[in-house]
Amino acid sequence: MRATTENKLITNALVLGGILLSLGLIAVSAALNFRMAYRMGGTELDGWVYGSGAAIADGLKALLPFFVWWAWRKREWLAVGAGVVLFVVFTAYSFTAGMGYVAKLRAFSEGVRASAVETRAGLRDEESRIEARLEKLGVQRGEEEISAELEAVFARVLGKTTVGAYSENCTLARNWSRHSCARAAELRQELARAMEAAELEGRLHDVRGELRGLGSRGAGDVADPQLVALEGMAQELGLHTDRNRVRLALLVLVGLLFELGSGLGLYVSTVPWRGEGSAGVTGNGRGGETEPMLQYVADAKRLGDVEEFALECLAPEIGSKGLTSTAMFQEYAKWCRGRNEAPLVESEFVLRFEPVIEACNLKVRQRGANVMYMGVKRADAGAAAT
Repeated sequence: MRATTENKLITNALVLGGILLSLGLIAVSAALNFRMAYRMGGTELDGWVYGSGAAIADGLKALLPFFVWWAWRKREWLAVGAGVVLFVVFTAYSFTAGMGYVAKLRAFSEGVRASAVETRAGLRDEESRIEARLEKLGVQRGEEEISAELEAVFARVLGKTTVGAYSENCTLARNWSRHSCARAAELRQELARAMEAAELEGRLHDVRGELRGLGSRGAGDVADPQLVALEGMAQELGLHTDRNRVRLALLVLVGLLFELGSGLGLYVSTVPWRGEGSAGVTGNGRGGETEPMLQYVADAKRLGDVEEFALECLAPEIGSKGLTSTAMFQEYAKWCRGRNEAPLVESEFVLRFEPVIEACNLKVRQRGANVMYMGVKRADAGAAAT
């Protein structure tokens, strides 16, 4: 009993976790539909009306599987058809809205990455040009050192004056100062190279700082690494495709992720709870009424044997309308109660009843959502299936 309680707690925890995650997907899908519809409104009011309608339809889409299931159990085929049509329409609209939203985001992100790739490539080219120029210039002395030597040349004594005063800092070509001015010209060229090298080194420092600032943006020299990787994988597998088809496949995949998750996640997550409800059937034979079975199962001597049930409660009858699988299970559950035995769940009962079908040569027909066992009826007191 303790193990059963622990298993039930684990099942409930898993179901609640699935419900919460499914509700999160529903909220994301509804918000996505609202944003896409809101942007299509001509005015603020139009946007709110259109967006709210799209979000509400997306929420209803998640509940439609439950309504279709209930309608199927009650054999209301018109409601089943209407529910399926609504689910398909809502899903199709939401799918197109989701694909549009994802396409816009992908186009924006590709544009940002393409810009980053272009920026990184430009900075790399500039870095290469600067490094090549610095290598050509070689190692240069400092500007202050060169300027000091140039001033020393101008300060050289030339008769009763200096080279600088005599030649106006070597701007006038005169015989007595030509050797000193030749040296001054060399120093001026060296000073220009030193200034250029200093400027290039400063720019190189800035370029490398900008490259570090980009981080991983633009790395790989491609606008969308995911597309390139998937395209390469497809080619390795022998699939002939191009980048546009890969992009479209990704959009469809993301759209299906949102739509299947939000549309069917809640229904699938609650399967364990719905499955538990089919184990308990009341003695009046109506499948829509259930009761707690924990205490009853705990007090039962053993599980009800399907073959014993068939021998005691069923009898062959040619031309009879037969019994449905649901009615057969209800009779089995009633029989188990009378013997203080625990009934199997309906799915297990159906599996164990198959050998009885083969042994008795019963014909099986499909009737709507149910199965009909032909040529058999409830046995009177003392009758048995042969």
